[in-house]
Amino acid sequence: MSTKTEHPSDGVSRNPMLIRRETGKMALTYVGGSVCASLVTIIDTLIAGVSIGSEALAAISVAAPLLMIAQILHCLLGYGIDKLMIRSIGEGKREEANRIFAAILAAVVVVFVVVYAALLLFERPLLQLILSDQSLTDTVIDYTWPLFLASPAIETFLCIERAFRVDGRARLFSARGIVTNIANIAFDVLLVTILGLGVNGLAWASVISTVIGYMVTLSHFFSKKRTVSPDFSVLSCKEELLSYVKRDIRLGSTATLDEVLSTVALSVQTAAIGLIGGTGGLAMWTVYKSLKGVAQSVGEGASASVSVHAGLLYGQEDYDGVRFCIKEGLAIAMVLSAVESVIVLIFAQQIASLYGVDSQYLVSCAVSLRIGCAAFIVVSTITVFNAYLSSVGKVDLANRLVMLEYGLIVVAVAVGYSMGLWGFLACYVVAIWIVTLVYAVVTIRDRYWFVPEQSPESIATYSIRLTPDQITALTTSIDSDLAAIGETASFASRVALVVEDSTCLTLRYNAEADVRMDLEIKRHEDGVCLLALDDGKPYNALAQIVQQSEDRLDMLEVSVVRAFTSNMSYNRALDINQSSLVVRRPAKA
Repeated sequence: MSTKTEHPSDGVSRNPMLIRRETGKMALTYVGGSVCASLVTIIDTLIAGVSIGSEALAAISVAAPLLMIAQILHCLLGYGIDKLMIRSIGEGKREEANRIFAAILAAVVVVFVVVYAALLLFERPLLQLILSDQSLTDTVIDYTWPLFLASPAIETFLCIERAFRVDGRARLFSARGIVTNIANIAFDVLLVTILGLGVNGLAWASVISTVIGYMVTLSHFFSKKRTVSPDFSVLSCKEELLSYVKRDIRLGSTATLDEVLSTVALSVQTAAIGLIGGTGGLAMWTVYKSLKGVAQSVGEGASASVSVHAGLLYGQEDYDGVRFCIKEGLAIAMVLSAVESVIVLIFAQQIASLYGVDSQYLVSCAVSLRIGCAAFIVVSTITVFNAYLSSVGKVDLANRLVMLEYGLIVVAVAVGYSMGLWGFLACYVVAIWIVTLVYAVVTIRDRYWFVPEQSPESIATYSIRLTPDQITALTTSIDSDLAAIGETASFASRVALVVEDSTCLTLRYNAEADVRMDLEIKRHEDGVCLLALDDGKPYNALAQIVQQSEDRLDMLEVSVVRAFTSNMSYNRALDINQSSLVVRRPAKA
């Protein structure tokens, strides 16, 4: 992709290093935490297969569509909370972000309490409509009722964690996944293996460990790094509250549609697998879904970073940065899910044996896993694509692509049903690959990936690593770029002076740290606006220029800086400093 501005050989231009590094660092951290959280499902499946038996694996398969109701509601109400907040912060509206936080939390609590009260009352009649086996019905209920009971509290914790993403605490929230996983193993062993509580113990282990894990997240309330808090005064402003909830639902509509159709497709697939393969087929399906869940977690981890970084930069009209985010997120998701696919391909039989699959089904399960693992890379990729489309406001397009995805999956089920278990999975893999290719073609056909080439006010953008040589090259580029659009040499020198001193102060403040900086110069009615991003320690160098004592600059420089700068702002989000300053043209004599 070409940069916005061509500079002389001794100058600098925009490159993706800062955004790619920050997006990648957060994505990898979130992938680690997300995968660790998904291991809870894998461990439950392992314990169920080894310690309880094939009926437990079948019950988990039957319960899966019911448990996905929580994910559907989360997508409807909780999915957009971080995106709305980070976009408001990118636009300089932090108070609005706090009110969004509170409004969506309130909506989540009300909806989840009502829905899960109904599920607890009507689950048995619902199951009796689709299951003829009374024993399996009882097993499913034993497994699901503790999860239903805890869902409102767990969803509230999850929404709080999503809101806290804007503070860039990826390591803290990944630690939550690790703590949850360790606690889940301990309580699985205690409640299932030692106390023999069966699938009910399995469910309670998940609930207890998840709540313990979220205590790590809630510790951020007491952190000095916290910059957002729910402002519950919004509850007294009905129209404002509803407007935030409507925006949130609109933003989450793609993910909600995805989950609704996914639940329907999963129900159809599970029924078809049960008819094709019986108990052994359902056991295999449970193992496959838990492994596919890891690939899904990789995509969700990458998406978590893409969503907040792209949202922040979109709010700042940094469209090059938005494109850099999606490229980095896609690269990470594709590489990691490909690694998982290779592992499953090589060790499929050992994995099936580890899950406790009966020996009579072992070979069939291994072949099925080898066929199905070809879908892992595209499952994670689609997740990142959808997050990106929602972040840049292309919700309707994302909805159409999601409908295409599940339409093809239904066709795959219909075609594959008569082809046996392996043919069924092969049809699914082909369908999901076709969908991913459509996503790629539709996105790439838009030259700028659904965002403008650049902000209309943009004059030039630059990226540097903070070193004396790079700072010198930057000021040279600024002089030439401002001269190229007709600014006077004296005004260009003033702008270069502000930039040079601010970058030197940032370099000094960060000592030997490797700091990257992006700078954009935009047109402003009074002169030009400087927008700076850096990944150093919290510090506002542009404001420091105006406030510094005279011993830092000679008298002429002090008068220049103080007379011709205004409209300062500073913000820190996602571990990135964001500063802006208007450099005004001198009044004409």
